[in-house]
Amino acid sequence: MKKFLLLIREDLVRLSGMSEEEMQQDIAEMNSWVEELIKFDSFIAGEPLENESRIVGKQVDTDGLLMDAKEGISGYLIIQAETLQQAAAIAAQCPQIIQDKISIEVRPIMDTQQEP
Repeated sequence: MKKFLLLIREDLVRLSGMSEEEMQQDIAEMNSWVEELIKFDSFIAGEPLENESRIVGKQVDTDGLLMDAKEGISGYLIIQAETLQQAAAIAAQCPQIIQDKISIEVRPIMDTQQEP
């Protein structure tokens, strides 16, 4: 099995306008989905992220002003799957993807372990 990083991207304006009840509902939906991933031995780790951030080091060219971004990374999961396609299929089952609330970028984690 290979490890994959799922970067959860959300509309920052939507997030900042959510009530505490709406936020708790979204968290409950994600927790239920993670419980399903655990049942199928797909889940490795994950955490929600706060909205505040700082960029350190050389900035990469973007299509626009980075500070004006309306979308941000609100959390991450690390899962295991056989292929990138399987990992993407797992991500597509997220209830907030189905409800069109978020997007998820699926990235393979490079294996840096060298075989003897």
